[in-house]
Amino acid sequence: MKPIWPYLAVILDSFHAALSSRILWIAFVAIWILLGALSPIGYREDYTTTFLDRDLDNASRLKAMLAQGLVDPNQASKPAGRIAAALSEDLKRQLRQVGEGEDVRIWFSKLSDSLNELFDDETWYDPVAWQSTVRLRELRELDPMDAEAMSDSLRARRTRLRIEAALPGVFQSRSARSIRLTYFGMDFPARLAIDKTQFRIVLNQMVLPTIINWLLGFILVFLGILVTASIVPDMLQPGSLHLLLSKPISRSMLLISKFIGGCAFVCLCVIQLVIGLYLISGLRLDVWNARVLLCIPVSVFVFAVFYSVSVFAGLRWRSPILAIGVTCMFGAFCVVVGFIGGFFDVFVSRPDSLKHLAISGDEVFATTRGEGLLRWDAAGQQWDEVFESEALGADRVLPPVTLDDGSIATARVVGGRMNVFGMGAFDLLVLTEPNRWRPQPSLRLPTATTRLLVAGDDLLAVNTSGAAITSQSKVLQGVAPDPDASEGASVEPESSASAENTPSSQPDWMAKLSSMMGVPTAGFENILPKEIALNPPRTFAIDSSGDSLVFLSGKDLFSLHGNRDAGIPATWTRTAEETLFDELPRFASLATGGGHVVVATQTSELRVLETATLEEKALVTLPQQLTCLALVALGDQDRFVVLTSDKRCRILEWNSVAKTWDMQKEIPVKKVETVEYVSKSNQIVLAHHLDQVDFLDAEHFGIRRFLRPHVSRWRQVDRYLMTPLRTLTPQTGELGGTVAAIISGETSVEFHRDASGPVELVRYKILEPVLSCSLFILLMMTLSCVYFRRSDF
Repeated sequence: MKPIWPYLAVILDSFHAALSSRILWIAFVAIWILLGALSPIGYREDYTTTFLDRDLDNASRLKAMLAQGLVDPNQASKPAGRIAAALSEDLKRQLRQVGEGEDVRIWFSKLSDSLNELFDDETWYDPVAWQSTVRLRELRELDPMDAEAMSDSLRARRTRLRIEAALPGVFQSRSARSIRLTYFGMDFPARLAIDKTQFRIVLNQMVLPTIINWLLGFILVFLGILVTASIVPDMLQPGSLHLLLSKPISRSMLLISKFIGGCAFVCLCVIQLVIGLYLISGLRLDVWNARVLLCIPVSVFVFAVFYSVSVFAGLRWRSPILAIGVTCMFGAFCVVVGFIGGFFDVFVSRPDSLKHLAISGDEVFATTRGEGLLRWDAAGQQWDEVFESEALGADRVLPPVTLDDGSIATARVVGGRMNVFGMGAFDLLVLTEPNRWRPQPSLRLPTATTRLLVAGDDLLAVNTSGAAITSQSKVLQGVAPDPDASEGASVEPESSASAENTPSSQPDWMAKLSSMMGVPTAGFENILPKEIALNPPRTFAIDSSGDSLVFLSGKDLFSLHGNRDAGIPATWTRTAEETLFDELPRFASLATGGGHVVVATQTSELRVLETATLEEKALVTLPQQLTCLALVALGDQDRFVVLTSDKRCRILEWNSVAKTWDMQKEIPVKKVETVEYVSKSNQIVLAHHLDQVDFLDAEHFGIRRFLRPHVSRWRQVDRYLMTPLRTLTPQTGELGGTVAAIISGETSVEFHRDASGPVELVRYKILEPVLSCSLFILLMMTLSCVYFRRSDF
């Protein structure tokens, strides 16, 4: 133990030197003030009552329903009409203009504020009129209660439920209770439209990692460099170094001791801040997450990366100012490399990533995350753009589907990327080989259509308020005959061919209101029962025969069966309904085949139910706490492809020997983006590594065909320049992903940007930045030790 004591003395000497810095005490005081300012924060649960702007999921439908309630005498006594009559005069004037066919922009805030004014006076409510609405169980329990015996919050909750029942398909699904943040016991003006469980998830996955990354990853690192930059130059002062070297210690161990001393000093600041945040989140917010304490060594590790540069600069130039300057320049270099790398991820790699596939014989079509439509050019071994992929584009392309004759059906929603309604009505586009696979407009689609499904000989269009069906023959008959004219029409949402689809038997204002509400357009028929209102998350699945339709609306799962006659679209009847969840899922995936339906949410469990009765048959847990990104049924078999969050595909199938559902088989392809099944050839089609495609035999997973496109110039720059540069540069910024993974306990974060799936996955980089930074620290300290040993000070 004796040889260790001199180095401990050096470490303690570094502490003394740092403790004498005024900047350190300023940092201490700043941490105490910050923790003191955060300590009064708290929260309380309350009922979800008044409406916020973001609660309006379908504002166009809301405007149309209220306008129809004002201008249509038949709607005046109905719930929507009674609510519209109770609104402010200014809003009613605008709604009447909407009802007369004028284009009137009404701000979301004005709609929500006007609805909130109804909470003060409920004379608009009529129990008899509301009997015809679809009322949730919660509302059925609250309706009989005496208003005088209810609290103000509970009475407001009932009012909100009554408005939602009168205006179905308009509002986002929200939990019954919300979170209100408090400060010194006073409520913040805004509420968080999430329950306590979601609040903990948001706190652990977003709030705490962001605070720790900024405070410990930037501010505290900079202050630490300011305080510790003088440790090594002070050691090299005449007399000081000779005194230290007069002891039986080596130069390398002396320098390493000084390095450890500087890191240990920063550890004092980190411990105070992290423990303070841990206690505040636990005592004030009821979130006792012990993983937050693991951020202490990670934060010290981040500082060690920059301090290793400061140590080398202090040895080389013996100046604290130059050490600080060189370290700041190094930090700026890391930030610039990280920023450029992120730029390439967002603007180069992500727009080329395939999201959906459609196969027609040897032809392959795909949509991208840049909302482009691509067609595979076998001769040129590349993807040709039908619609251009754009990182920040405003348009949205519906996932393409293959019709029975080999045609491809899709649609381009102008301005629909951030708004499902786009900039007006839009047409179904059909791509056929005789027209050289150019998009030709066909029938006008219902407003806010988000997905197309092939149902036997029919085509199903799903929007935010329902599902409408038409026959494939009508789709093909509606294609414009003139290729040159139709090519131009495919760019504009308002084509002349589609304009003729508007029925002339009803007034123009009524047709426009119907379109805004998402009702079926000419050629389409609604298939959902009137008493069903779609609520997010909403997702649909149909079996290979096209006779069984299963869809999820909020917490409820529905099963419909289609009865079809030759040449006539099927008539659909509801066969089963089941409430699956206690808490509203953030997103969901469905697949049905072989008489079973599989349901997946953001959890690591898959539910297997019987399609006809929706009786639960099995609960399958994914390995390694993985989650499901997409589900695909393999025809009419009891087999499903499950794309999991490690970007691999596993087979969920019925084991007839063990009499159970298992996931023993795994498809040997990595980095899968999306998956499809081609029933005619019994092939599984996988898109992987951004834009590569493999066609696999569905039984043995052997590769039958593969597509390997030429890499674009920008992709080559990313592959051969940016990737090596990011690998060699210590990835200090990406250690934020390590912090987020530690605090949340998750290895990735998932985004469900649209109801057509698959879920977009952003995987945290956990080990890569740790390894990169460790090698950099080792390299810098080795260089510093070699320089220190060979230099005469």
